[in-house]
Amino acid sequence: MSVQKVNILVPQPSVVPPDATWVVNALAWLFVGGARVASVLAAWRESARAKQEIERTARHDARSRAEVIALARRYESTQPEFAKDLYAAAGSDRQI
Repeated sequence: MSVQKVNILVPQPSVVPPDATWVVNALAWLFVGGARVASVLAAWRESARAKQEIERTARHDARSRAEVIALARRYESTQPEFAKDLYAAAGSDRQI
């Protein structure tokens, strides 16, 4: 009896993408966690809202300051004292 060598190509087992594993773990955490998860999510949502409010306030202040500086530049040639007061107000850090 003769022996033959046979090569068989076997496909590699499918690998689960890391994103799918992360999603499944997150869903399991949400559904199994119960009240603990609800409190963590509520705290996270509240901190995200507070952070957004702080960032929104900072953007508003910067925009207002830029508008005052633009106004001072506009009046600089005709009313230099008024422009100087506007520059001082834009440079002031105190809240009104």
